[in-house]
Amino acid sequence: FKDFLQLFNVISESCFLRCVNTFNSRELTEEEAVCVTHCAGKHIKVNKKVMEIYMEVQPQITKKRMEEMATLQESLEKQNKSSETTEQTDIRKS
Repeated sequence: FKDFLQLFNVISESCFLRCVNTFNSRELTEEEAVCVTHCAGKHIKVNKKVMEIYMEVQPQITKKRMEEMATLQESLEKQNKSSETTEQTDIRKS
């Protein structure tokens, strides 16, 4: 919900700055209203497209990160085993 509100605020501010030119009345002029509608529509379409791409790419990114974490864990386990073996060898020599 927080992300939605932040997005709404960004769209509102962007379209307001782009489209509202005069403050002679409380109401938007017809030109301003059309501009705001087009501006908001573009933002919404872009956000939708970004979310579609994110939904496609996110599983791949997650899979790659999981593989990297597994590789890192294997590497750490090998280091721990190597350290244990070295410690045991040192103890035997003593």
